[in-house]
Amino acid sequence: MKVIVANYRYFLSGGPERYMFNFMEAAKRKGIEVIPFSVNNPQNKETEYSKYFAKPRAKETMYSDTKKTLGNLWGMIRASTWNFDAERRLRKLIQATEADVVYILHEVNHLSPSIIRAAKKERVRVVHRISDFFMFCPKYDFLCENDICEACIHGNYSKALAKRCVKGSIFGTMLRVFGMKIYNWTNVFDDVDFFVSTCEFSKNKLIEGGINGKKIVCIPTFIDYLSVLPIYKNDNYFLFCGRMSHQKGTIYAVKAMSYLLETDYKLKITGVIGESEEDKEIWNYIVENHLEDKIEFTGFVHGKKLDELISRCTAVLCPAIWYENMPNVLIESYAHGKPVIASDIGCFKDLVFDNETGFLFMPKNSRQLAEKMMLYVNDKQLTVRHGKNARAYCEEYFDESSHMEKLLEIFE
Repeated sequence: MKVIVANYRYFLSGGPERYMFNFMEAAKRKGIEVIPFSVNNPQNKETEYSKYFAKPRAKETMYSDTKKTLGNLWGMIRASTWNFDAERRLRKLIQATEADVVYILHEVNHLSPSIIRAAKKERVRVVHRISDFFMFCPKYDFLCENDICEACIHGNYSKALAKRCVKGSIFGTMLRVFGMKIYNWTNVFDDVDFFVSTCEFSKNKLIEGGINGKKIVCIPTFIDYLSVLPIYKNDNYFLFCGRMSHQKGTIYAVKAMSYLLETDYKLKITGVIGESEEDKEIWNYIVENHLEDKIEFTGFVHGKKLDELISRCTAVLCPAIWYENMPNVLIESYAHGKPVIASDIGCFKDLVFDNETGFLFMPKNSRQLAEKMMLYVNDKQLTVRHGKNARAYCEEYFDESSHMEKLLEIFE
């Protein structure tokens, strides 16, 4: 079997890309030929298939401030609505490789759903893994400012336009809404043979948004837990792991530490303070509340350094304010035998068992988060018990063989 994996990044950037590379390795072990399809970017891993990759939407890399030129403007419109270049290049890749399946991870705003139609024109099966809510929310995350909002889930985008939901820009919001209307008019998502959700919560949201439940298969993310030796001791610190953004709720983890001043525990955050307004808010709170010695920014880490950080922590904090879609850090924490303290929202309701594999707390309630953290501070054996439960749950539900077996079944 030959499988094309389509994702707009072909370099390690976050959870979706970590999953992508893990899947590619697992597929190779099954004797499956895996072929990448992405957007050309200087950060990409080297591959012989890069000659088929789509043009970037701007001359700058996707993390730079895009210059306002006519070329870049057209690139943005093309990538955000219907990317004919990506459609044409994917068809050439399918023809050259005689692929059997296109497995799409993330295409919106870069490759665009035009690649779904490209695969169907070549009579190739399409499986689409869902990692956010781009099909129903112009902003992907069902958030309006800092509150859950599902106003657009059934195709009425008036609130999004009124609120300028996409980066506060009326043009950006109109462009995104226009793209969503194109996808509705063309029924392009009807060409998807199966959608893969990572948890029951996300599956139910897809059904609520109008996707046929018979086309949705819930397949949790996997991890090679056999390569992870759980360590049930800890070095008296909590860990926030992931992007420092308002969706992830970094500020609430920071605020929780103001209630732990009298303890010898610290909070480690895998990021750095930048120049964004959110980062400035976090740093100002740290300074004003004298938390400089209680909070450590480790910078972006991955691989062995990330494993070491997780293995020595007391618990991992997930104070998200949006509907998280099974973040990798959760199963990595469980594999390391570490409990998770998470917001009682979205997928966490399905994945964190209160007072068994960790604790749930009311979203945005830093005091309640601190109270849950103090339970581990005051009872080290509780940390061990919850950590062992977490590891056992990981072994039962997040194993590679089960994931690949279910995935191959729908590929075939």
